[in-house]
Amino acid sequence: MARRSIPLLRQLWTLPSFNLTPTRSVTYMPRPGDGAPRAVTLIPGDGIGPLVTGAVEQVMEAMHAPLYFERYEVHGDMERVPEEVIQSIKKNKVCLKGGLATPMGGGVSSLNVQLRRELDLYASLVNCFNLPGLPTRHQDVDIVVIRENTEGEYSGLEHEVVPGVVESLKVLCLTPLSTLCLVLLILNKI
Repeated sequence: MARRSIPLLRQLWTLPSFNLTPTRSVTYMPRPGDGAPRAVTLIPGDGIGPLVTGAVEQVMEAMHAPLYFERYEVHGDMERVPEEVIQSIKKNKVCLKGGLATPMGGGVSSLNVQLRRELDLYASLVNCFNLPGLPTRHQDVDIVVIRENTEGEYSGLEHEVVPGVVESLKVLCLTPLSTLCLVLLILNKI
């Protein structure tokens, strides 16, 4: 991986727009409003979660970012996310969460799904696009991937048809926009 990235870094380094010289002394954009530090709910989580969130904390500290973390210890083996954590997320409107372990079997819902449902986080949006000056295999990429986060495999609505064969219930809910997209897809295939 490192050998493949060296030519790419050299190519980036020679670009006229690539400049490592700092042009301002401030390392963050000031927060609009009163300028007071902003509270962020922090859930380090399980596994690699504490390492990742710890690295983010170090970066924010090095940047002198105007924020502070309200840390809550939540782990995947808990039955529910504590109510004070939910209230902190709702109050702060920002949460940094490491991965939470998902229990295996037994029809137990994961805390990740509980958080999504409680906070009405229905969809995950990921914007994929090319960066100017960075050569890639595909050009002019600019798409948004929308992944539904609460139904299907996440819902836990499944049953064992015969021993060893599990069927998961999928519910297709069509909104006016998704119905229009479905109709357009069908029309394009005809």
